[in-house]
Amino acid sequence: MPKKKSTRLVVAVMVILLASLSRAQPTCRDEDAQVLILGAGASGIAAARELHDNGLTDFLILEGRPEIGGRMRAVDFAGVKVEVGANWITGVDLTNSSKFRTNPLWVLKQETNLSTIHSDYGSTVVYDVHGKNVTAHLPHKKVEHVYGQLANLIKKMKAAGDKDVTVREALTKFHWTPSPAHPLENYLDWYSFDYNEATPPDNVSLFAWRADNTDVDFGTSDFFVTDQRGFAYLLEYLGEPFLNAKVLHTDATVTSIEYSDQCVCAYVMEQGNSKRYCGKYGIVTFSIGVLQSKTVNFSPKLPEWKVEAINKYELPLFLKVFILFNETFWDDNVQYLGRAVSNRENYTLFLPMGQLFESRPHLLLAILTGNTARQTTAQDTEITKLHIYQALRSIYGNFRAEIVDILVPDWESNEFYHGSYSDPKVGVTTETYTKLADPVGNLFFTGEATSEHYYGYVHGAYFAGIHTANMILEHMEGIWKQRTNATRERPG
Repeated sequence: MPKKKSTRLVVAVMVILLASLSRAQPTCRDEDAQVLILGAGASGIAAARELHDNGLTDFLILEGRPEIGGRMRAVDFAGVKVEVGANWITGVDLTNSSKFRTNPLWVLKQETNLSTIHSDYGSTVVYDVHGKNVTAHLPHKKVEHVYGQLANLIKKMKAAGDKDVTVREALTKFHWTPSPAHPLENYLDWYSFDYNEATPPDNVSLFAWRADNTDVDFGTSDFFVTDQRGFAYLLEYLGEPFLNAKVLHTDATVTSIEYSDQCVCAYVMEQGNSKRYCGKYGIVTFSIGVLQSKTVNFSPKLPEWKVEAINKYELPLFLKVFILFNETFWDDNVQYLGRAVSNRENYTLFLPMGQLFESRPHLLLAILTGNTARQTTAQDTEITKLHIYQALRSIYGNFRAEIVDILVPDWESNEFYHGSYSDPKVGVTTETYTKLADPVGNLFFTGEATSEHYYGYVHGAYFAGIHTANMILEHMEGIWKQRTNATRERPG
């Protein structure tokens, strides 16, 4: 009798083990497509287009939101569509110089006749806390000189074998140390760095910092998207050859992923129903914030080298607060209104938006970063209105206009994002970017965070998607081999 019990116990354990192994190693007999693309943002659509143009049309795109776009998202507010996420085509050459590459987003913009406004940074007026125009007193030359020294410093430090430091530590070597006692320097410190990176120079790696790569490679002009079809219309246009109900599944939130050297399976909640999709390959386009939050379960667990790479990035908050007043009391003929104050994150920049639309709404856009952005996202709307009134009254005095409505997008707690875009921490290297993009089994990773030179930008996400698609195509041809050292050429 004891022997039979023992036999039954062994059989039961074996059944459990086999079941566990079968779940960790998905079977490939029931593939729904050759490639599963998890996410329909810029990287996902760019990857799909690259696969399509190379003859691989058997793919599925699973998107958690009701529409494509990812962090390119427009919503209705003040009677117009406003971009709550990505808003600029950054890096455009208006001189027709042969030294610049053509930004692919600019090509798409021209092909679709997307409406944009040239960002004229010279059209900026900066005020102090007493409402005095201090634009002419900003120490621009000093800032330009200091930032101009960083490229040489990086070369010298790397040649000497020095360790990586934060950008802030590097700036102090050139005696650039803004403080609350120097509001003009504070403004330029925020404008020169945080406005691009969404975080202070205290948090970003000097060696991995993207600096002015986009300006050098593509051009120094930027364009603000105002098209009422939305910035994401570029992705709709890019996906025209293949986007249909059979290929694109929206409201399909990925909850877990199984992967092996043979295939990839994704478990999703699709319009309220649990479903399983399998493919020979899979592409993860999730943001660094989603990967760090572990809201998606991976089976088997991601290897340590992959987790280590994921955790070397920050996903800060670039918050755009849209404010509708009952009348316009600010100068609507300038593009930027700045505030030189002791707290470098306290409503430092406003963009008058009335002149951007035919209906000319009484609309202001406030740009917030860092702790102020996080606090604003979390706090009651009435408190936010109070802070806006205080900031604007420091410029215009006790105006009578009232806030009619306010829009505060929540990127940080949103399950699909958990932040705005990536920034590399100290210690990030080319190898880190390679590891972030490298596959585990047949599961590949892409997104703006994997773009070493253009992270945080839409064109960075676009290039990353194309790169990942080509990795899969090469893998299918038996060419690509995973490398432990970063020797493979990367497109950005």
